[in-house]
Amino acid sequence: MANYMVRVEIFKADGEEYADLHKALESLGLKRTVQGDNGVLRMPPGTYYGASSLGTYELREKVKTIAAPFSYPADPSVFVSESSDWSGWLRLA
Repeated sequence: MANYMVRVEIFKADGEEYADLHKALESLGLKRTVQGDNGVLRMPPGTYYGASSLGTYELREKVKTIAAPFSYPADPSVFVSESSDWSGWLRLA
């Protein structure tokens, strides 16, 4: 399984819809946190990290399908990148 960083931007969603989106993406193994050297860190808004057996294209399509009902009037913006190493300045979760 590969690790992925996923960025999702949805339009005109409220807090409840964002909470539902987070839960749905978690079912794919994508979380809003990442394990760092100093503990669990919070990803920037709209950014998710997790492992999947899917390829980047397949994962992108699943994320888009999940995010689409939460994004109106435009389709969601989705970016998926396989990640073998990362570095960042993030806040503790």
